Amino acid sequence: MEIIHPEYVKYVYEVNKLRLKLAELITYRDSLEYHITRSLSIDYMLKIGNLEYKLLQIQNSISKNERIIELIKGKNISFKEAVLIVKKEFLEQDCKIALMGEAVDRAISDSQRKILSKEELEELNLYYKPLVRDFSPEINISISDEQKLLFENIKEKYISGNISQMKKFKVFEKSELYFDELEVYKKEKKRLIKLAQVINSENDYMKNMYPYAERTELLDENLLRRKKDSINKEIILKQEILNKLEEEVKNLNK
Repeated sequence: MEIIHPEYVKYVYEVNKLRLKLAELITYRDSLEYHITRSLSIDYMLKIGNLEYKLLQIQNSISKNERIIELIKGKNISFKEAVLIVKKEFLEQDCKIALMGEAVDRAISDSQRKILSKEELEELNLYYKPLVRDFSPEINISISDEQKLLFENIKEKYISGNISQMKKFKVFEKSELYFDELEVYKKEKKRLIKLAQVINSENDYMKNMYPYAERTELLDENLLRRKKDSINKEIILKQEILNKLEEEVKNLNK
């Protein structure tokens, strides 16, 4: 009877434990990237971003009109020439504002699509995690091309939030990973530890960036209301300034 070395058993356990930990980290990373941040981004744009976009448009118009007045009065050039100069000077800023407008429109469009509830995402992740453990190329460097294609299909269904299809993939589960040699386990353990550090860093990065960084403000009704009130007051104030400037520019064009 062959005696299994205790160190070998130890590494079998540790490597498979790391695989499970990584599956949890990758599942969380993918839930952040494809579901949580998408939902937060839509929420932010519909509740705050659209107001910020309106304020930015007004502020940009104020700056343009101020520049037109400055050019006509200071350099004594025609209204038409001033408008052409301003158009060139503000081209980059106009493009940035246009991109923000597209983001608002996209959020409105995306809000019409299915967004998973917290409970639905938990269920989706429940089916996804063991499949990540067994078929993700990040965790399993020795999987076949066929298994890689399988995981691409799995991830596609995950991104779309297709819970019913994710359930069907459960039949493909493998469970634990085995190698013949102890040294292979030792190398794999080191690789998985480094990979866990990378995935952790990716998760932390996403949580510190937009839109996740605005999560507290979005979920707290009082904070959200104060933020919206502040922007709306600024919009009213800036609009009054813009109206006066537009009237002055209108008189200069007579």
